[in-house]
Amino acid sequence: ELQHIVGPQRFMGVPAMMEGSLFDLAQRGKSEMQPFAHLTIDAANIPKGSHKVSLSSWYHDRGWAKISNMTLNNGKLRVNQDGFYYLYANICFRHHETSGDLDAKYLQLMVYVIKTSIKIPNYQNLMKGGSTKYWSGNSEFHFYSINVGGFFKLRAGEEISVQVSNPFLLDPDQDATYFGAFKVRDIEHDPTQEN
Repeated sequence: ELQHIVGPQRFMGVPAMMEGSLFDLAQRGKSEMQPFAHLTIDAANIPKGSHKVSLSSWYHDRGWAKISNMTLNNGKLRVNQDGFYYLYANICFRHHETSGDLDAKYLQLMVYVIKTSIKIPNYQNLMKGGSTKYWSGNSEFHFYSINVGGFFKLRAGEEISVQVSNPFLLDPDQDATYFGAFKVRDIEHDPTQEN
């Protein structure tokens, strides 16, 4: 019945499929590649304190960190092409008893993914995640991970950044604290939807 609805299908072998899709993408110049970024925290420049701060120091070219057709400046990831993007952030908080006692036992561990525009000086919270945790002095080790992600319509010139609470508890490993974006598709022009 499915064949009747969509018609007869021809299946191509792997080499033929690669010729028309992935292979073509790999052959394109860098300027034609879809924008993406995967940024890992710069452990040497994590802010101190327990208040909410913007994380302004990320690696874009070390270890697993990569960026293409996007711009990183002062911790903000700038979109260079209009489109629908998938944004994600993973933030890990940890504390070991050898690091000393915590000032507070109840901790609000939060992450915020923020969008700002260079055209209009305001910001918008796109995503947030977190929890209030009780980290007692009776435990040797504490750990909490937050992962947020979603699809958003972004315009060229808009910037994405990350804010966290209690930055002194951030896990600096590249597989623990990171954020990124990749373009999923273009925005189709609709003159009735100008914004």
